[in-house]
Amino acid sequence: MATLPNNRRDPPADKNNNNGQQTHPTPQKKPRTSINAYRGWTVPQNNHNIQRLDLDHDDYRQNPLTPRQFYQNYILLRRPVILHGNNLDGVIANVAKLQESLASFPNLRRTAGHVRVSVEKRLHPSEDSSSPPFGNGNEIEMTFSAFLDLIESGDTDHYLTTQDVRSDRDGRPELMAPFMKLFREKNDSFPLRPPLMGNLIPQNINLWIGNGGSAEGSSSGLHHDYHDNLYIVLKGKKRFRLFDPLETENMYTRGELLKVHPNGRINYRGEETTAYGADLKSDAAAEASRRKVLAEEMLEAAERDVERGVEGAEERLEAAETMLDEALDAILDAEDDGDDGEKYEEDWRSRGGTTVPFDGEDDHSSRVVDKTVKYPNNFSKVDHTLLDDPVELERQYPKMSGAKAAFAIVNEGECLYLPASWFHEVTSYGGDTTTEGHIALNYWFHPPDAENDFENPYSSEFWPNDYRERIDREIIEERRYKLDS
Repeated sequence: MATLPNNRRDPPADKNNNNGQQTHPTPQKKPRTSINAYRGWTVPQNNHNIQRLDLDHDDYRQNPLTPRQFYQNYILLRRPVILHGNNLDGVIANVAKLQESLASFPNLRRTAGHVRVSVEKRLHPSEDSSSPPFGNGNEIEMTFSAFLDLIESGDTDHYLTTQDVRSDRDGRPELMAPFMKLFREKNDSFPLRPPLMGNLIPQNINLWIGNGGSAEGSSSGLHHDYHDNLYIVLKGKKRFRLFDPLETENMYTRGELLKVHPNGRINYRGEETTAYGADLKSDAAAEASRRKVLAEEMLEAAERDVERGVEGAEERLEAAETMLDEALDAILDAEDDGDDGEKYEEDWRSRGGTTVPFDGEDDHSSRVVDKTVKYPNNFSKVDHTLLDDPVELERQYPKMSGAKAAFAIVNEGECLYLPASWFHEVTSYGGDTTTEGHIALNYWFHPPDAENDFENPYSSEFWPNDYRERIDREIIEERRYKLDS
């Protein structure tokens, strides 16, 4: 990760924000540990308010925020930020149209009411625990319409979160569950890659629906995600309590911490990945494949030069043959370790996921990737009620009592960018009544790890190549479908 650029223009701060946003606090000041190498932005003081960018500000009207600026000022620095204003339409999505289709219960029912969805059901372990957090992985199935009925009735014990997604013939998980695809088919303002995120590669797109139920709201529980998050609130309001990745060892995670990469990507014991989130075996296999292609190109060029009698061509031919042999050996080693689909399944497993056959079949073309497990590694053991009780927090979890928290209030129609592995406890609030619910759309992106490269934000071509292959396959499948129909 890079240090702060010295030649950039600071973005204008909201007039109602008095947190010194004309200058960026220096990235991490706390000493790193042997397993925590995080080098991004850190919370400067406790109860810090996350910066808000008003895209309707005159500065942005005259000089709209560009993806390159956003990368330099926030993505590269691993700094959360809230975006709001009518000009969101030009850089993320047409929020008003998204609200028409995704924040209207009648429209939701018409589009996907018949689809069966997985819904998290809140656990009530005792009579004293009236509103425990979500995040325990306790799921039940029902139709989407039945779930909406619950929300409209004022129910606060059910929450629509991430859905199971199918994988393609290569074992690659799709970007959206079938239920989400229905919404995108009917909404041309629903981009796969919001322009502001530049060259980041999307990993998953989800819809979140629940009911705050009271003035206290409903808590998600304290946890972190494994991917960069673009979170758009379509109905209601969300309060994010945030802790930066340098605080990981103070968060009392359920999983056994292995390491924190410089970009913040957290690894747990038995789930080691690269900084950009690929498991190590698949990363090695991708590199071997790349070297095979390069060796074949070098071999072809050397053979032509040998035929022409070019000096040194024999030596280059021998070197290319050796390189090709080594690459083929590496590919065979990778194949012995697992099938092609394993590299994608590992990406899910590193987030606490599993894969299961779909409709009783066991080939990769029909697998469902199920991201929800009981008590996932990335959740904290700290009960959310203790976060506002400093005395009891220090008694039960002393390491956490000194952690600096930041807060982000994301209102209806606003958007939060949250880098991978920032711990967050989200309190969700509905509309004016207890039956209106809260709704959000989120995009997850593979976390970038390149030093300072807007055009190529990853240190490897692993995810960009994977995305190109995904799009190529979708084009082929779409053509095949049209021919068959």
